[in-house]
Amino acid sequence: MSAAPGLSEFNSAISGFGVVLTENQYARLTRYAALLEEWNTRINLVSRRDIERVLTYHVVDSLAVQRLLPQGARVCDVGTGAGLPGIPLAIARPDLEMLLVESSQKKGGFLKTAVAGLSATNVTVLNSRAESLAPLGCAIVLSRLSGPLKDLLKHAALHRNPDGRIVLYKTTTSAAEAGTDRLLARHGLRVVETMDVTLPLTNTPRRFIVLGV
Repeated sequence: MSAAPGLSEFNSAISGFGVVLTENQYARLTRYAALLEEWNTRINLVSRRDIERVLTYHVVDSLAVQRLLPQGARVCDVGTGAGLPGIPLAIARPDLEMLLVESSQKKGGFLKTAVAGLSATNVTVLNSRAESLAPLGCAIVLSRLSGPLKDLLKHAALHRNPDGRIVLYKTTTSAAEAGTDRLLARHGLRVVETMDVTLPLTNTPRRFIVLGV
């Protein structure tokens, strides 16, 4: 893993997201990045081109959504994979109850190891297919860089509470999908908010699309 920025530099970079990390939180995030790199040699958690920028891209991207998460919310990260965005958010926001849903047993093994090693007591790993779980009743359902909306909604809509919202991590060119697809109406959903940001440290554009009633 390439040299990580220091705490002061990292906090300065993410200050626009309303996040300020303590030394302990930052140490846990850097430990998470190291664990991910270690496990990535055995199972495919992130692409090889991204392994050098877990902290500067993946963690920053994960934290960029935090303003959309209410205080004390029960949050579900569907198809979390390597624990992104759920684990970084849970570390930065200890008030959240974070549920990580991942169907892959191998990735589930990494998640359980990481959660235990990071002392992330506000995180629960659900190593199962989202559609196989009983409704989780979450205020927020997160989906980062997911596949087609039609597939996602079948899983994500199941786990939000009646007033809950689904937050999608998208590229700026993919927003039309959520804005025009009739699938939203079938699930009683609409686009209630969009938020465009440029991720610091990598200058990557990101669009968050918020679905609700």
